[in-house]
Amino acid sequence: MTVSDRKTPSTEAMFTKIAERYDRCNHWFSLGIDRLWRKRLARAVDAAAGDAALDICCGTGDMAFALLKYSAARAVIGADCSERMIQLAQEKRMRLAVRRWMTDKTLRLHVADAAAMPFEDGAFDVVTCAFGLRNIPDRAAVLRQVSRVLKPGGRLGVCEFSLPKNPTLRAVYGVYLSRVMPLLGRLVLGDGDALRYLARSILDWDATVRLEAELTQTGFVDVCATPLTGGIVTLTVGRKA
Repeated sequence: MTVSDRKTPSTEAMFTKIAERYDRCNHWFSLGIDRLWRKRLARAVDAAAGDAALDICCGTGDMAFALLKYSAARAVIGADCSERMIQLAQEKRMRLAVRRWMTDKTLRLHVADAAAMPFEDGAFDVVTCAFGLRNIPDRAAVLRQVSRVLKPGGRLGVCEFSLPKNPTLRAVYGVYLSRVMPLLGRLVLGDGDALRYLARSILDWDATVRLEAELTQTGFVDVCATPLTGGIVTLTVGRKA
């Protein structure tokens, strides 16, 4: 599929297949640290009271909920190309509606292509993407769309997996990705291919993608990348000029 946030057909089918176990997968294989990464991202975009926020590639909604819980944004939209993921996010919203941090805040969820978003120009103060940009074939199209829907001065925040710079940690993490994760995937998800894909996509991303440069080329300024947890995740933030 071209000019779309949609994954290749086989990859999209894989994500749909593991949708019900997606959250458990994230929590297990990050040892629960994924919650802290989303919290850091929610705070890094520095949403002000009354700001409108959009989370693209939202999956089952964890990053959208993190924005509601840890930022001052009052209205959040979560968008994903997977109808099943959005259904699960809707169910999660029903369960979390009674939480105190949901009071006076709104969350809307949309099945939407991040490369052709149905939102007006300058509709959002903040856009986030947590661990989804790596799966998008045409990032340039998506980044142009993000710039379009952001207000001037609006902030984009991205959390994505990376490889540590420390040689020892990098080697250990490489073994974990290539050998341990597929094995655990078979045990936890009943699907080793899903974790094998994750490992390969992280290695490919680290080897080929320079997100800071791509954001600058799209017109973002004040771009800053911060390694988290020894560098296995990188938090990148930029501002629309």
